[in-house]
Amino acid sequence: TPGNSPSISGLNITSISATPTFYRKMLAEIDGEFPGVKRITLGGEKFDPTIEKQLIRLFPNAVIRNIYASTEAGTLFTAANDVFSIDPEIKPFLRFEPDGELLIHKDLLGEFNSNDLRGDWYHTGDMVEFIDPGHFKFTSRKSEMINVGGYKVNPHEVEEEIRKVSGVMDARVKARANRITGNILMAEITKQNGQAEAGLEKRILDHLKNSLQDFKIPRIFKFVDKLELTRTGKKERQ
Repeated sequence: TPGNSPSISGLNITSISATPTFYRKMLAEIDGEFPGVKRITLGGEKFDPTIEKQLIRLFPNAVIRNIYASTEAGTLFTAANDVFSIDPEIKPFLRFEPDGELLIHKDLLGEFNSNDLRGDWYHTGDMVEFIDPGHFKFTSRKSEMINVGGYKVNPHEVEEEIRKVSGVMDARVKARANRITGNILMAEITKQNGQAEAGLEKRILDHLKNSLQDFKIPRIFKFVDKLELTRTGKKERQ
């Protein structure tokens, strides 16, 4: 548990599986090396390459893997980073919509009832971007895309840029209703100890103006002590 680092070595833990959000919280609260940990897996959210070096430092003997899994189909893809390849054995059971949504054939699924099963295909809601015909990255959940004045914004892209700013621990970007554009973006941010909010907000804005289109830049910044999480360790998006 973050804040109680002896538990990792004291309980002889060899494998840890969690979301990137959980690992970011853990990395902020523990230090040292834990050579007994042999396997680290990340899943449940978009992969965050910025935490990989920190995980390697804490767990020097661990193999780190990024996984994509669903409750309905189990683990489908694994990778050493955020680029997945398609196993030829399951390729006939996968389909990608023109907008990038991943569909899974019902033959890969367990028995379940879902409105997302349309004919023979389960609509996962997970969006991908192809690098080449055999390799792709997951970019977001379809339901998480935010419409700002007719433009679709991926909140993960904005959060990733905010986390690049020195002094930021983590960020959550979400919609705030606006009568002119429909939505504007609001960013909730956790900062490292000793960081002044005014100076940090200016550095974030300066960075975003140089790295993102204007409609992707949050109009409201709110510094919080912690980001609310779901019971599975993901950021609460509502």
